[in-house]
Amino acid sequence: MSQISFLIFSGSYIFRTGLRSLLEELEITQKVYLAEDIDKALKVQADILFLDTLQVSPASLPAAWTEGPHKPVIVGLLPHTDGEPSEYREIWDHFLDLSLTKSELLEKIRRIIRESGFEEHPAPREEKLSEREKTILRLVALGHTNRDIAEKLFISTHTVITHRKNITRKIGIKTVSGLTVYALLNHLVEMDEIQEQTG
Repeated sequence: MSQISFLIFSGSYIFRTGLRSLLEELEITQKVYLAEDIDKALKVQADILFLDTLQVSPASLPAAWTEGPHKPVIVGLLPHTDGEPSEYREIWDHFLDLSLTKSELLEKIRRIIRESGFEEHPAPREEKLSEREKTILRLVALGHTNRDIAEKLFISTHTVITHRKNITRKIGIKTVSGLTVYALLNHLVEMDEIQEQTG
């Protein structure tokens, strides 16, 4: 899977650690750097920058972030739902409203990654999942337990567990949240389906 490095620049501990936790759930995350001041931020090279709009103005952005063929993708962090500030639009590539729910934030981050030209699909080295494994992964992403899945598919719970072990071996993801993100990235499930299940 294409690996992406991120920088989160904010004076807010909550912004930095909360967003880092979300990004680390994405299997395409290579490294997440945190910076609370501009000096620290400038020492880091990352593919996508998340910058606190309360702390950074367009005029203060260094040339390395706004010019040249290798400039990073710049995402403004908005701590509210008042809309995107027009004065940032020409310089910043995207905005992320931090008041969104977790699932909405993940979906928005996925969209930013996709629109920025980064790959989201599994790397060739990963083994392909069988159709049965895809079905089970989809049900896991929708919040079903091993027992639920066994009843739905008319198989034993032991068989479900075996399939889940094979899924983990093939794609290298163990957590339910990680499997859910994988299922979303690979279009095995849609965000609105998950939202319907979690209500």
